[in-house]
Amino acid sequence: MNTYHIHIKGRVQGVGFRPFVYKMALELQLRGWVCNTTDGVHIRYSAEEGLANQFYQKCIYHKPQLAVITDSSIEKVEFETFDSFQIIESQDSRLELSLTPDFSICKDCRSELSDSTNRRHRYPFITCTHCGPRYSILTGLPYDRPYTSMESFEMCESCSKEYTDPFERRYFSQTNSCQTCGIQLALIDPTQGKINLKQEEVFSHINEALEDDKIIAVKGIGGFLLLCNANSDHAVKTLRERKKRPSKPFAVLFQNTASIESQFQIGEIEKELLEGAISPIVLLTKKEAFSPLSKHIAPGLESIGAMIPYAPLLELISSNFKGPMVATSANLSGAPIVHGEELEGLFQLADFIVDHNRVITFPQDDSVVQFSPSHKRPIILRRSRGMAPSVFNAIENTDIDRLALGAEMKGAFGFSVNSNTYISQYLGNLGQYENQVQFERILWDFKNLIQPNLEEIIVDMHPGYFTHQLGKELASKENLSLTEVQHHEAHFMSILTERNLLDERVLGVVWDGTGFGSDGNIWGGEFFEYESRTIQRIAHLDYFTHLANDRMSIDNRLCALALAGNHREKLEHYFKAAEWDFYSKSIEEKQILTSSMGRVFDAVAFISGLAVENTYEGQSAMLLEQGARKASFDVDQFDPYQFTISGTKVSLEEAFDEMFLDKVKRPEIIGSRFHLTLIEIVRSIAVEGNYHNVAFSGGVFQNGFLVDLLIDRLGKEFQLHFHEELSPNDENIAYGQLAYANCIKKTKKHNLKELETCV
Repeated sequence: MNTYHIHIKGRVQGVGFRPFVYKMALELQLRGWVCNTTDGVHIRYSAEEGLANQFYQKCIYHKPQLAVITDSSIEKVEFETFDSFQIIESQDSRLELSLTPDFSICKDCRSELSDSTNRRHRYPFITCTHCGPRYSILTGLPYDRPYTSMESFEMCESCSKEYTDPFERRYFSQTNSCQTCGIQLALIDPTQGKINLKQEEVFSHINEALEDDKIIAVKGIGGFLLLCNANSDHAVKTLRERKKRPSKPFAVLFQNTASIESQFQIGEIEKELLEGAISPIVLLTKKEAFSPLSKHIAPGLESIGAMIPYAPLLELISSNFKGPMVATSANLSGAPIVHGEELEGLFQLADFIVDHNRVITFPQDDSVVQFSPSHKRPIILRRSRGMAPSVFNAIENTDIDRLALGAEMKGAFGFSVNSNTYISQYLGNLGQYENQVQFERILWDFKNLIQPNLEEIIVDMHPGYFTHQLGKELASKENLSLTEVQHHEAHFMSILTERNLLDERVLGVVWDGTGFGSDGNIWGGEFFEYESRTIQRIAHLDYFTHLANDRMSIDNRLCALALAGNHREKLEHYFKAAEWDFYSKSIEEKQILTSSMGRVFDAVAFISGLAVENTYEGQSAMLLEQGARKASFDVDQFDPYQFTISGTKVSLEEAFDEMFLDKVKRPEIIGSRFHLTLIEIVRSIAVEGNYHNVAFSGGVFQNGFLVDLLIDRLGKEFQLHFHEELSPNDENIAYGQLAYANCIKKTKKHNLKELETCV
């Protein structure tokens, strides 16, 4: 008999791993111990060699459902004797651990919640080792109750018995509580303050308010949500007015997937995601039949974000009300989600507040996912609750700890620490001061949580970005090295690293709305080559004038004007005389140039007659995609528009010539022909450069119709790579920055040393 030590890394805390190991050890009559540390799960036991290996294999291949193992090892150590098998106290060490996200309520807890014979019947905070908050309640590591905001809730005798019984589902469940010892609901009225009500009276009040078209703010897992009757035009319109959100779509909370099926096209893959541990908002297309949902939920769009209750509190509210509810983050449009004690501002939005006394340490919005229409490729639109913060495609061979601060429009920071990669939840548009404050606070809290030994900070090269300025300040203050990474190269590195392409030759197609280019222009329609740890910009959309700074991303007239070429005079009647003179002169002066594919989409949407302006980010692109999807039944009858590639420039001048002809004849086909044109541009560059691998990143590839077309038209000729664990939008910039600093920058240093040796 020998003594063995097993070390398992990955998402192995907060998922019932120790109880799983304990029960398996008892079944095999092993003696030893299992514990959590900040570098994973450690197991030490004595056994004959065959049994020792059998136990190891079972730990790895029969792991708990929510566990994700990134690395494991078994080694023979100095012999020890043990009296029994135990779960011992967690130990601290250097962080080498994936952090566990918040999980949706599991089937067992959902069943107990509605079981009148169960002692947790209708307890709004029911959890077990398979579900409930994790990341959102962390105060330290490893994941044990004293390092969470559950520390202040002392378990009653019944909960303690469950917690210490290895054959209970709540054995070592750090969030364990019940009606007797657990979290308490509170109803707060704007005039009366906190009202003393019994729990069921609170739920009755909520239900009456929803039926009366009131708006309520409810504290969820990651922050407060605003709820109202989704079938009521009056309620939804009132919510829009209060949030100052004129047309951006709202998500709708349904009681279950069965209630979604009556109104939306939903397949097994969408259903599985909605009912799974992540339970995000999923974009679904309405059925043609009449829908009772308010017309104000998603004006002009046929797809709506649908969700089901992922927290027991929401489950109880939904089961009482039975109808669909708008469920949106409790904040003014563009501001961070309210999550703590700053409740006064909520009364600008809600008629009353439903609060509770479990502290949220890491606030998060709901994650948002869609699937491409035909190939069902998952596209993450917002990576937050249930997904953040760990990334399992860790940056390879990290030699030092790094912090990457990401971009601006889609705030998210990243740490590379001890061979683990952490990308924060979505943190909003950092052009707004409130989001900057929230970003810094969460950054420091996260840094204190994982305690990196930072040596380097990476930022976007745009000097005006808040993250750029913050990074410079931190690097100077803490005497750290500072690296600037071009925005689109970071996008490219994010897809290369996520899809394990660093040893391949790859064509990168990076299309988005904006990014500061290394030549001082605004990029966004880029083609890169990656080979042997080197990135080269090989082509881009031909530059056109960037008009009126940020106004151009809102006013589609300006995008069309900048790209209209010889057809410019056809747009004059859309402008006032003074505007026309000013913008015409600006185009001739060409003061600022851009290659933005995002602005091309806006121009095409305007010429098609679909959108004059963007009242929220991506609105015109969504309408253009929707129009193209409608015409897709006969897309094979259309030809792509003409374009030319000369040197490194891709010109759409001929394409816009043809678009203006279609505008007069058949404007409804412009979107389809435009999408086909994009496919042919990619094909031409891939064929010319003899590329086998083509990788796509940037916000444009949130377009599911475009993704499907790429697969249909190019999938047999080339190996296509899309994001799967990260969003294609700017939320992936921090990940790409970390990868760039570790891979490209390291290579450049290495080459410099070689050069010095040669000299």
